[in-house]
Amino acid sequence: MASQGEQQSASVGPWVNGRPPSSESMQEPELQQIRLRYRLSPPTFGILCTIGKSPDRREVLHRACLATELRSFPLRQAERGFFREINDHLPIPYPVKENVSEPWHKAFLLVQIQLQRMPWPNKLPANVRKELHCEEKRIGKVLEAGLRCLVDILGLRRDGRGLSVALDVLRSVKASVWEGSDNEILQLEGLGLRSREKLAAAKIKTVKQLAKLEFWHIERLLSRNPPFGQHMLRQLAAFPVLTLQFDIVRQCSASHPTGVTVTPSSAVCSWIARATVDYENEASPLWAKSTPWTTLVIEGDDGRLVWFWRGSVKRLAGGKELILRLDARKGEELKITFACENVVGTMVRITHQV
Repeated sequence: MASQGEQQSASVGPWVNGRPPSSESMQEPELQQIRLRYRLSPPTFGILCTIGKSPDRREVLHRACLATELRSFPLRQAERGFFREINDHLPIPYPVKENVSEPWHKAFLLVQIQLQRMPWPNKLPANVRKELHCEEKRIGKVLEAGLRCLVDILGLRRDGRGLSVALDVLRSVKASVWEGSDNEILQLEGLGLRSREKLAAAKIKTVKQLAKLEFWHIERLLSRNPPFGQHMLRQLAAFPVLTLQFDIVRQCSASHPTGVTVTPSSAVCSWIARATVDYENEASPLWAKSTPWTTLVIEGDDGRLVWFWRGSVKRLAGGKELILRLDARKGEELKITFACENVVGTMVRITHQV
């Protein structure tokens, strides 16, 4: 997704009046704009465009790892035992079924062990390990470009379910932690696996739960000395705590071809809705030394994309009210998801019946 300025309604394709484009408008120029935005090769873009409807996490990650740009990072002979160990013996969610030998296998397994926050197997010579650490950052940049491209492609298709999953994977990769996992708390500086285990024993598994504790309680649980607790609370104060409110204001009237105004009784109607997005933090959240971006996705009950908005958290100060025109069926249940783009544990999700 393009990063310049706030993007009302969508950051993908030619959206009209805040609504997704019809299939007729999904022509080659819009797709080429997406490809050029991320500077991906035509073969890579072709691979990404063949992703199916409503893909799951595995498929989204797999597609991004098929980028031809990743062929610059071949799986070396000295690395094969290392990646086979990851694939065959470590608890990653998506092991490779075939023999581990391809460049995409390398990226696919490397990102998963990173997301699981597991230590690397001790099966690499020191020089190979050092080189792989250097490659890891470059592989991550290619993956991010591929994932952002998938977000735009799925948005252009009006695939709301797929778009939400792609944003979920992008957010996880950027945070180096799976959304919804027990490792969420490892996003905080100064906390490692042992700290996570101590907090989990006290039934503290999320950043928001930790933020409710007093500084001395944090120090006691983690066996740390002052001023660790105070430093941790300052860090926690900057963690984005998002809020979301949504309601349908009224149904729009439809203009009859003869000029007579009628209320549509067909399956899909137009509605005026209001979404208010905000944060609870006392000051504008600042995470990883940068201002987070947020996304708002509205899905229909059939998984289609009803609305998409992306904006900087800076613009949420005091509450940002979005007036939307939506197409939905009366009685349809909409799923509204608001989250930071690169921080896990910030998601707010509600359902609303039209």
